[in-house]
Amino acid sequence: MFLVAEHFRTAMTVIASPDLIAKLDHVLKAGSPDLRTRMLQEVAGLFLEDAHRLSEHHVEVFDDILIRLSESVELRTLTTLSRSLADLHLVPRELARRLANHDDADVAAPMLRACECIPETDLIDIAWMRAEGHLSAIAGRKAVSQELTDILLMRGDSSVLRVLAGNPGADMTSAGLAMMVDAAERDEVIAGALVSRKDLSHRVLADLVMRSAPRQQARLLKIAGPDIQDVIRAASAARASANPPATIDHAEARATVAAKPFQAV
Repeated sequence: MFLVAEHFRTAMTVIASPDLIAKLDHVLKAGSPDLRTRMLQEVAGLFLEDAHRLSEHHVEVFDDILIRLSESVELRTLTTLSRSLADLHLVPRELARRLANHDDADVAAPMLRACECIPETDLIDIAWMRAEGHLSAIAGRKAVSQELTDILLMRGDSSVLRVLAGNPGADMTSAGLAMMVDAAERDEVIAGALVSRKDLSHRVLADLVMRSAPRQQARLLKIAGPDIQDVIRAASAARASANPPATIDHAEARATVAAKPFQAV
């Protein structure tokens, strides 16, 4: 094992040896699952140690090797690998994409939540095809596009919507915000997160308050910043009046989002 790691380090110092992949493939075919795991851990450790000074070519070599080593290892090993790579500025791109699209959400989540090199098209495909664990991770990304946000709103459960509502980097359309208000009517956590958003217009905020029970209105008033407390008070008073203002048509909002030209791959 030590000799394999030293060979790999030497190959990185020069230019990757053409024999390296063949030698590792031989070891993988003859070796046990424990050996594959140890090799993966050691080579990943070498990458993490030198990542800040590697050229793109060397990262590509690591990418190829780590993909080979990551096949047929335990999920917990892949989860650890995903967590260790997710926050890096320069990561093995193909390995990152494979980890992000892994069937197991624990493996995929670190990459989906934090890795900046995952293409938007991959994230959209994953958002269409995967379940709540993957969707929640995407909803927590530093930046979530309007297209991704609308897909998450259509496909996600309350746990996904809670993450999305509380993420200031999630860019929402007016129709998407209307759908969020619809969900907030049934979920206090979503309602509280929406009140804290900077992109919530006074009209949408008023609609949220109008659809809330008095107890919930009092809670929202307590959470809200000073700049929107008057809006909440006015909407609360309007709800109690005989002629409350018209609220947003949420069925129309859902239809608007659903009618967008999304296409699952």
